[in-house]
Amino acid sequence: MNGGREDAEREDVPVTRGHRRRATVARGVSALLLLSSPALLAGCSSGGGAPTTASDATTDHACIVGRAAAPAVAWAQLHNPVLSYPDAAVKDQALVWRAGTWHMIFSYVTNDSPVPGQEHWGIASAVSRDLTHWSSPSPWSDQPGGMASPDVTRAPNGEFVATYDSPPGESGASQAKLYYRTSDDLVTWSAPQRLAPNLHPAPGDRLIDAALAWTTHGIVLAYKVGTTSQAQHFELAQSPSGSLVGSWRVLGQPSIAVYGDTIENYEIVRARGRWRLVATSNSFDQPWMFTLQGGQGGQGGQGGQGDPADLSSWLHWGDGRQLTVPAESWNNGPGATGSGHEHANSAFLCEDTADGYYYLTYAGSSELTHFGGWGHAEIGVVRSRDLVHWSVPPN
Repeated sequence: MNGGREDAEREDVPVTRGHRRRATVARGVSALLLLSSPALLAGCSSGGGAPTTASDATTDHACIVGRAAAPAVAWAQLHNPVLSYPDAAVKDQALVWRAGTWHMIFSYVTNDSPVPGQEHWGIASAVSRDLTHWSSPSPWSDQPGGMASPDVTRAPNGEFVATYDSPPGESGASQAKLYYRTSDDLVTWSAPQRLAPNLHPAPGDRLIDAALAWTTHGIVLAYKVGTTSQAQHFELAQSPSGSLVGSWRVLGQPSIAVYGDTIENYEIVRARGRWRLVATSNSFDQPWMFTLQGGQGGQGGQGGQGDPADLSSWLHWGDGRQLTVPAESWNNGPGATGSGHEHANSAFLCEDTADGYYYLTYAGSSELTHFGGWGHAEIGVVRSRDLVHWSVPPN
């Protein structure tokens, strides 16, 4: 993803229930992308659980799951947005194909009101056979203050793991923490469990946008730490045992800056033989992709695998670029994206091994006045064979 600005000024909007700061006022026209060696943070601990095998590291984020027939995407029949509801905004989506059905899990924003904080944030799912006709949303059981920003991975034992944060607002003394639920079928989910409770445990420490990657040396956890009124950072932690219970230790903060700001809403996924980080720029809410640089030998390696002997290799991401999602009428509007409308927020990458395409879903809105100023978001899709050139459905 290319484009942006230098010497940016940000105008922070008070947030009560929405889980992202959205308004940004820009000066300048060129992007600032800094990818330098990060300083490591101290960490320690160990935990129980079965070790991860090499094969697990390539399938945990596969969006086409199981031995059933792969989906036949009727691209010519699709029309953006592919998922929308008249009485709810949907965003922060994850997409998985299993047993002949597409499952989409997303932030589900209801109670449309122009007053920030009067909307309600939850998580819901919907199913489809063809990416065109979707079921009504099926909301999850709620948690106090709401929930937001789900991501879905598959554990080595075959269970699906959905990570998210709760509560998504910043108005209370207790800020958002990370949670997870598990499922065998993407329909019935377990009770919520705290994820990595030993990381930034103070009530005022805010953690959002969790994403997991099972690797050959345990689980890597990505998340954003900090509130909109203070510095926010992209941070990585690790469970060396490969257990969700942990213990978890902080690896550090990768030095990635886009438009002079951090990134959020993470997905760590294997694509074209490399570990990729799909994320949204904190300013302008644009989709970006980075490639893991660490391989055998650490920083600068070409393997993109991470080095089991050098955990700091997971802090080195390069080849950052904006994913150029074409604008359409439904995700275009007044002002800059992220302040007057949403162009391609909360991107999620899905590789269809049957047709050779990568599918990218994302949230968009032509305005940011409904639902407490977050906009009546809908979900669109683009596809690409090379992760560089993206096209919208022709219909």
